[in-house]
Formats: sequence, structure tokens, C-alpha cells
Amino acid sequence: MPLSKKLYLFDGSSFVYRAYYALPPLKTKSGFPTGAIFGFLRMFLSFLKEKKPSFVAVVFDSPKKGFRSELFKEYKSNRKPIAYDLKVQIKPIKEILKLLGVPVLEMEGVEADDIIGTLAKRFSQKGWEVIIYTPDKDMFQLLSLKGVKIVNPLTGEEIDREKVIKKFGVEPEQIPSYLALVGDKVDNIPGVEGVGPKRAVQILREVGSVENILENWDKLPLSVRKFLKDTPKDDLKKWYELVKLKTDVKTPTKEEDLKVRKPQMDKLRKKLLELEMKSILSEVEKLYKGGNLVQKTLF
Repeated sequence: MPLSKKLYLFDGSSFVYRAYYALPPLKTKSGFPTGAIFGFLRMFLSFLKEKKPSFVAVVFDSPKKGFRSELFKEYKSNRKPIAYDLKVQIKPIKEILKLLGVPVLEMEGVEADDIIGTLAKRFSQKGWEVIIYTPDKDMFQLLSLKGVKIVNPLTGEEIDREKVIKKFGVEPEQIPSYLALVGDKVDNIPGVEGVGPKRAVQILREVGSVENILENWDKLPLSVRKFLKDTPKDDLKKWYELVKLKTDVKTPTKEEDLKVRKPQMDKLRKKLLELEMKSILSEVEKLYKGGNLVQKTLF
């Protein structure tokens, strides 16, 4: 029986941010910063060489704030404004990816996580295997979808359902409930005061989910109610909506839009030389001998 098609989805925004802080501040002779570009491309070219994908997309956050910021003004407000020398590297990264023939996706006012969640659900329901490259724990909830896998691009570790259960003590389906209860410092989501990881697991073993808590607010068992007595129902609902990924974003992305295309080698060569990335150019030329990335067969 033939293998299902594979779709690789990259959390571009998250990885660019981490690549920037992982490498020294590289610059061209003219002073243009290139550390994040270099780090991102080294990782991505290594991925292309190993996997030789037929379908892939690198997904980026929209610069415009989305519904979460409207729902909770303090959402991600603990983060420092994006550094200028990182900000100016994002556009060249997108440009180079497109020149490589790699689809780049973003939607105004929509976070990358929600686009990834939507595509993961859409294509996994079609029987595809979907592999998501992201270091963010909130994405673990997508492992509730059949055929979905998550890889940490920083370590190469593959995360599956069993690893989530072992690490957090809850099922992937319960990750939004878990994060709503304990909070998420990365995104500045407070969570329920006094509820840490162990207590959250205890609560979820008893009631299953935050949705069940909200539906049965006035008749919760005492063992659960005592931990929520100082938390307004609307606050818990808000934390849950903030951490639960959208899987119904109205994106028109189709199978054809996710195909890896032939690289525009002349423009790509010019751009990489402009950025003084001869080593990256050398890797690209080795990878695309004859102008094509050799695809892995599905059979």
C-alpha cells in the first residue's frame, strides 16, 4: 500500500527568533545584520537535504495583532519589542525561501500557530502525514490529530503523544486546558493563581477539561472548586481561548500552493552574494545540481 503524502510545516516566526539569539551578530561589510538569516538557512537547507520534501510551507506571524491581543491586552506584552536588526532580516529570509521555490504563508492578523493548526487538521483529515517543525509547547495540542507529528528543529527530537503524556501528565487534547490552568509565561497568560503543573494534572484527571469546568461551574466537586474560588469564570474562559489553537482559519491554501518549486538560481545566487553568504550559496548549488531538488518517491 502506498505511503500517504507528507506535508512539512515550519513555524517560521518562532525559529527565526531563536536563530537570531543563538548566533553571534553577523554582519556584511556594509553593516547589514545576517545572523538570523544565516542560522535559519543553515537549518532549513539541512532539512531540505535530509527530507527532500514535495510539499512544505514556512509559516510566519502577521505583523498586525490578532484576536488574542483584542481578547487580552496584556497578551505577549512581557516580550521586548522586536530588535531592529532582527526585524530587517525577516524580509530577506522570506525572499530567499521564495527564490528557493519554498511556499511562504502568512495572513493579516493571524498567528502562524493558527495557520499551521488549520492546515494540519485539513490535510491530516485527507489522510496526509503532517510533520510540524516547532519548538513551542502549545503546538503539542495538534498531536491529537491523526497523522500529525512534531519535531523540535533546535534539537531534532520528534515529539509524539506518548512523550507529551510523559512530560506533562495529560493527553495532547488536554494541553489547552493544562496551559489555561497553569498559565504560560512566554505569552504572558496568568493562569489560575495557586495552580501549578501537579495540581493542574490532578484537576484534569478529575474533570477532563476546562470546557467541562466552564459547563459545570456551579456544580464542580469541592476538590476542584477550592482551587478556582478566587478565579472568575470569565478569566478562566479567556485563558483557555488564548491557548487553544484555531483550526478553522479561512485560508484558501490548496495542495498546489504547497508544492516545492524549482529555485530561481540566478536571482538566488545574486541575493546570497549580496548578503556575503558564499558558504550558503555553495550548499544551495550542491543541493540543486541540475536545477532540481531530487524528490523522494511516495512508493
